Amino acid sequence: MKAKGFKEKNWTSTWLQTTLSIVGLAFAVLVGFGVITPEQSSQAGPLVTSTLTAVSSVIAGVIALIGIFFKQDDPVA
Repeated sequence: MKAKGFKEKNWTSTWLQTTLSIVGLAFAVLVGFGVITPEQSSQAGPLVTSTLTAVSSVIAGVIALIGIFFKQDDPVA
């Protein structure tokens, strides 16, 4: 029995959203402490986003391939 309010997650999309949020926070902290300039942060943002999107697509593809080759059989009643 699942806990009340528990929903199954789509890990590929939530992983990407969580990672982008963490990266955004890291950029904000680095700019706040003066480690990088706001211009450097804005130039690196699209590269980081596209890289994480590509990694997420590869992970989704691997999960799909695993699902194809390791299908679970229906239980016999």
